[in-house]
Amino acid sequence: MKQLVMMMVSLFLISGAYAQDKEALKAQKEAQKEAESTLKKAKNMYEMSIPNAQYGRKETDFQRLATALEMSQSTINNEYTKNKALTWKVAADIQNEYYKKLDNEIKADPDNESLQENFVETSAKLLTYCIKYDSLLCLQPKLKPEEYKVAHTQHQNMSINPAIQLLQAAQKYSNSESQEDIKKGAMYSSLFLYALEESSLMKDFKHASLEDWKTYAKAFRAQSYLSLEGTPEAKIVDVYQKLMDTRYKGIAYQSLANYYREKDIAKQNQYLAEGIEALKDDPEQKELRANFAFILMQNQFQKGEKDAFKKTAKLIKEEFSDNSNAVNAYMMEGQIAFEDKQYDEAKAIFLEAKEKFPEEPKCLLMAARSAWQKAIVSGSKKADMDEAIRLFKQLEAEEADEPELWGESLYILYNNTQQLTLAAKYKKYYKGK
Repeated sequence: MKQLVMMMVSLFLISGAYAQDKEALKAQKEAQKEAESTLKKAKNMYEMSIPNAQYGRKETDFQRLATALEMSQSTINNEYTKNKALTWKVAADIQNEYYKKLDNEIKADPDNESLQENFVETSAKLLTYCIKYDSLLCLQPKLKPEEYKVAHTQHQNMSINPAIQLLQAAQKYSNSESQEDIKKGAMYSSLFLYALEESSLMKDFKHASLEDWKTYAKAFRAQSYLSLEGTPEAKIVDVYQKLMDTRYKGIAYQSLANYYREKDIAKQNQYLAEGIEALKDDPEQKELRANFAFILMQNQFQKGEKDAFKKTAKLIKEEFSDNSNAVNAYMMEGQIAFEDKQYDEAKAIFLEAKEKFPEEPKCLLMAARSAWQKAIVSGSKKADMDEAIRLFKQLEAEEADEPELWGESLYILYNNTQQLTLAAKYKKYYKGK
């Protein structure tokens, strides 16, 4: 008896579950039917809104079209219609009517910021809808190639001007001080690049300025993400790396080097070094490349990376010797030799710098100090002391109005060599006790 009761209970539960599944399936079918009906109504409403000579309609009825728009938006977000090509065709066609309307209004009132903003937002929707429609259209197995080509070309043509609007908006917003605007700059440039580089809609699009447009968009995108608070480091690196194969590659390396200036000197040096290599065959980027080299050299000097420093200093001497800052390559290299107590080598480097940059008094000053240090470590041999005096005297002759460079030194040197009469002339410059 107990077994019979259990069987009856099981059958009851099964039948109950079946009834629930049946009800759920019925509800799903009704929801699907409702969604498809809404899509059909939106399509019909759109067709009844646009100009049609047969029915005497010369202008778009935007009051009626607004109803079609509301219906269309609901089908875009409905799980039963969001993957249908027709859903996105209707949405694109409706947005196109609003795009044309706003285009005319902007021409009549070009300084209207509210209209401009609405125009850009409509452009973004129209482009997005056309992309989605074309991607679903590709998947229809029964569609003939010639039929696809007609629809594809139509929506591609429908998208070009809106895409250009997004590019212009991306430029504007990427230069804004408002975080909300900068976010739009990143969004619009990214959508533009997705459309032109990844979507099936634009895969066969040809235009003489196409590569320029892509390059501009990459630059605006990178600038926006760099200025946008909270942008992940990996994202910033990615967008600038994608700019490195364009004519703005110098800006890409410069921006990443600046980005890491306070964060990570090793990474800053990496992008400086890569930038030096990437720009070496571009004469128009010589000044920027030189700037990279000087910053890299300074970093390496401060970090005590002697071998790396010498390599960069050599590059500067060979390729940027006409740059007034090139003297620093010699001065830093000489300083390293000086600190390593290689005084003869240091003096030679400073004198070479003096030869190439005669207007820079520090070259001769450091050569004289190197000679003096050599005299000290050699036990004040007369030849070494005389060399130090000679160089300081030369400095005096060239920089007579700058006694702080040579006065006290000559007093001490003459005193140390027992040339007291000569020393007396320079005693007034002596600061010791």
